[in-house]
Amino acid sequence: MVSEIRYASLDGARLGYQVHSEGSGKPNAIFAHGYSGRSTDMKAYEAILRDLAEEFTVYALDLRGHGASASEVEGWSIEASTDDIAAFATQLGLIGALYIGHSFGGFTGMYCEARHPGTFSALCLITPGAAGNSGRLDPASGAVMIEHGKDHDFLMGVFAASYKDIAAAVSHVDAIVEMDSLVHATFFPSFSKLNVLDQLAKVEIPVLLLAGAQDSVIQLSTLHETALAFPNCKEVVFTTEGHAMPIDSPDLTASEIVAFWKNNVRR
Repeated sequence: MVSEIRYASLDGARLGYQVHSEGSGKPNAIFAHGYSGRSTDMKAYEAILRDLAEEFTVYALDLRGHGASASEVEGWSIEASTDDIAAFATQLGLIGALYIGHSFGGFTGMYCEARHPGTFSALCLITPGAAGNSGRLDPASGAVMIEHGKDHDFLMGVFAASYKDIAAAVSHVDAIVEMDSLVHATFFPSFSKLNVLDQLAKVEIPVLLLAGAQDSVIQLSTLHETALAFPNCKEVVFTTEGHAMPIDSPDLTASEIVAFWKNNVRR
């Protein structure tokens, strides 16, 4: 069972989320999407959320400025988006939950645990955004989002080749069109300068980092650099996968997360 979209009113933001497998008594997990995506009602993540719900009660969260939280752009920053996650976990009684994040969702998860130690029991980071300055996106790449963020056809020409399934590309582009250009204008220059690599030594909980050798967004060496910065991290590299691993290969991704949970976290 998947709940309707609900809203959590936090300090400065009203964030949308859905719950998968509610009332099952399964361990809690928080899932967060990549940049310009959405976790709620997004076909791209439908399969992996379904697979994860077999083992967990999954709280699929739309980060500030995205999806059901797209209206929340006042005061948008990477730090605010990160702190929202800790506030969300606290308000819903999810402290100690497993955190699962894709791309930017992975970055905000690790940054959250560094800023708010003890929020999670473990982190599962799927092709996460770079923690250091190497392998970062060019700030100029944000111009595409700012100038063409409402042009569905144009964006399809940009993103269609990034996914194995065209429906996933459509789902992502739909999510981009919902966004305010102010988020893009703030995110790209900020992320290009933000280096949290040295803060990851404070993250003492178990970490799983899933990387794809075919990733055209984040360099494999950059993901390895991030993994090595954690005191307790398992790094898994798939030669067949790219940046959209949880969307293109949901069964493979979910099975790694479940095995990690059972073998390294669950007591």
